[in-house]
Amino acid sequence: MLAAGINDKYPDPRKRLIRIAEIMKKHNPTNIMREAAWKISPVITAAFTDIETVKEITQTLKEEDLGVSIVISGLISEIKEAVKEVGLNMHTVHLSLGTFGKKELLPSKKTLEITTMCGHHCTSSQSVEYYVKLIKNGKISVEKAAEKLAKPCVCGIFNISRTIKILNELVNQS
Repeated sequence: MLAAGINDKYPDPRKRLIRIAEIMKKHNPTNIMREAAWKISPVITAAFTDIETVKEITQTLKEEDLGVSIVISGLISEIKEAVKEVGLNMHTVHLSLGTFGKKELLPSKKTLEITTMCGHHCTSSQSVEYYVKLIKNGKISVEKAAEKLAKPCVCGIFNISRTIKILNELVNQS
């Protein structure tokens, strides 16, 4: 991501972001920000299914030294080990402190695993329930439902492969 007033003024900041997007796209993400957004967004995002791919991308980005901040989201223990193997150190860590308040009003844990994938919470629990019902009734495949659930995610970090696994679990619960 470009940092306002820090690395957004270097020569061709958009060109550097597009290069990052090309590197990520080359590694077959399960989801990636739409290419049209690459031209206007100060952030480029993608989701991957395994830490080895993330290590390869991180290594490439380190070698290309594009002067752009890189944020990796996932299990801290895996990320810490991955960046260490690439020869980098973690700079900042964000932790979830849990959920507070009237938890009984929340959707199921499995539904929340899907709805919280999008950093902007653009996938609703009602949509998850709707697609689970369609899958159970044989009206849509699990794969197609996962793609439909990912569609509203503008940030591109919604993990379609993980959603397929969770939808299968939700379908098989009843």
